[in-house]
Amino acid sequence: RTGVEAHSDLVRKESPDVTIIATGSIPFIPDFPGAEGEKVVTATDLLLGRKKAGEKIIVLGGGLVGCETALWLAQHGKEVVIVEQLKDLMSAGIPVQHMNRLMLLDLLRFHRVEILTGTSLIELSEEGALLLTTNFQRKHLPADGIVLAAGLKPDRKLGEALHGNVPNLFLIGDCRQAQNILNAVWDAYEVGRMI
Repeated sequence: RTGVEAHSDLVRKESPDVTIIATGSIPFIPDFPGAEGEKVVTATDLLLGRKKAGEKIIVLGGGLVGCETALWLAQHGKEVVIVEQLKDLMSAGIPVQHMNRLMLLDLLRFHRVEILTGTSLIELSEEGALLLTTNFQRKHLPADGIVLAAGLKPDRKLGEALHGNVPNLFLIGDCRQAQNILNAVWDAYEVGRMI
């Protein structure tokens, strides 16, 4: 069925022999001053067209999602700066294939995306972001849009509501653990093979 929200009562009413939950993930929103500002959007909302960013944009997070979002914005004529706390882009989380990483880094350079690594966010404001560099220098970076790409966390609400209430419950994909499409397909294959 499409166009129907799955909730625990609906699933229990169906009395399934097996329940597979694939509710995905939700953006992780770091706790810092200004995170709820009007100019702040998540990469997910931006890429799905739910919200828009400005013309001069800071992408907070230099993982794969942050880098791909920054590239997409730059290809659409935006002025983009990636701010990453670690010393390298795409160096934490799920490993990115070496050649894919190199190609993405080349594309970011080609589209003139500015990259600030080893830089932490202190707070966001209507004017942009206040940052802390590796030299412990405060730096104000003006922007009219902030994109949060600080990671994803599993959306397990439905799975937790059904736990112990239905037999053979499986969580797959990002709702099991936020990863990538390859892992989600593999999860589905393994569960499908077992049942």
